[in-house]
Amino acid sequence: MSHFGMQRKVVFLLLGLVCTLQAQAGRPLTVDDANVNDVGEGHVEGWWTRAPNGSRSWTVAPAYAPIQNVELGAGIAREQKTGLETLNVQAKFRITDSQENGCHVGAVLGAARTTGESSMGYVNALLTCNHPTLGSLHTNLGALDFASSQRVGTWGLAWERAYGDITAHVEVYGQPRDKPTWATGLRTNILPKLQLDASVGRQAGQNLVTLRTKWMF
Repeated sequence: MSHFGMQRKVVFLLLGLVCTLQAQAGRPLTVDDANVNDVGEGHVEGWWTRAPNGSRSWTVAPAYAPIQNVELGAGIAREQKTGLETLNVQAKFRITDSQENGCHVGAVLGAARTTGESSMGYVNALLTCNHPTLGSLHTNLGALDFASSQRVGTWGLAWERAYGDITAHVEVYGQPRDKPTWATGLRTNILPKLQLDASVGRQAGQNLVTLRTKWMF
């Protein structure tokens, strides 16, 4: 595999892992929200993804809130064909109080390491705006900082709304100079603390599929 091809896989795995450790919004959204778990509560997410380049990967990502407004998370993602693995740890902060009818902000700081690559840092600024009727809008603006001093910007925008027991969403996200990824999905609770969801998307004319479960404790 060329260095460019490997870098693309690394960036995709990082985007798939570090931008998806959400609390209330949760997968199948790739765009993060500005919420965190309540103190003493957490969740474990696991999902399988078929990327636009055809590669398939799985991810496991636990998160827990030890104190108010702070959520600690970790994750591992593995690309099935190559065995490429990415590990990460992160802290997520709710900077302003959540609003049922209004906006609040949050932030994520973390680090990740991919097989055969140097460690990388990342940041993500989060904005969530809620409306009782129209649903929720999430906005992300972040960056992946490679050890080689190369910095890759990331951005995302998502809207979601509950329809009874099912929540639907539409989102778009990506990085500069690349075609954005568009996706839509549904999620629902199949048990009181077990969520099931799925999403489908398109990037550069190719399909993206994600299937996931989320256990809350």
